[in-house]
Amino acid sequence: MVDIHCHFLPSMDDGAPDETASAEMLEIAARCGTADLVATPHADTQYRFDPEAVEAALAAARSRAPEGLKLHRGCDFHLMHDNVRDALAEPGKYTVNGGRYLLVELSDLVIFENTGEVFDQLESAGMTVIVTHPERNPLLRQRIELLAQWVACGRLMQLTAGSLLGLWGRKAHDFSRLMLDRGLAHFVASDGHDPRARQPRLDHGRDWLNRHKSQELAHLLTEAHPRAVIDNRPIDLSGFPPKPAASKPWFGRIFGRPRPD
Repeated sequence: MVDIHCHFLPSMDDGAPDETASAEMLEIAARCGTADLVATPHADTQYRFDPEAVEAALAAARSRAPEGLKLHRGCDFHLMHDNVRDALAEPGKYTVNGGRYLLVELSDLVIFENTGEVFDQLESAGMTVIVTHPERNPLLRQRIELLAQWVACGRLMQLTAGSLLGLWGRKAHDFSRLMLDRGLAHFVASDGHDPRARQPRLDHGRDWLNRHKSQELAHLLTEAHPRAVIDNRPIDLSGFPPKPAASKPWFGRIFGRPRPD
């Protein structure tokens, strides 16, 4: 699996507080089936995003990462005027691996009317917007049609694995299901912050998708789509979302597969 949203770099933001916690997070991710993990320190009014510091912290993290776990550079980009201006001047500064994909977090206090226009500007500079955890944003939960409009314009949506399990409350869980039902979710990521309460685990989210949706959708949201992000490849959504598998007839569920004629 590929996790495109995780705060495992130590002392960068409100994620891993130190190297010990960071190392524990990497062990958990690898043990639970994650092969690629993207570091996404915040860029907001509280935490300054310093690419050189991020690269140095990534190099140190790679030296202690479990074998087989690959680490990548990204950012939890908060949609603010100074950030947008800086990203337009230097598009690869905040994107995943310096490519096209930009993880964007929106305020849960106000969604400005010109948000779509700001997305247009970022896209004109070569970036593809991925809105992070909209199911946890109380304002976006009231505007499902706005999310649908953004998706129709080519923007992508990332759910939190914990939301599928109800760890962010009933409202986030229900809205996650609504987004999945309407084909408005393109990724599931951990948004891991520590080795205890907010672990960097995708396996539970993948297993939930396997049980409640389909193996194909689980593969797309936890492997295929996020791998395209770290590889900086376009994502083909022409057949998305996949059609759900047909359920067996009631007699097939009770007695097994019916005999062929």
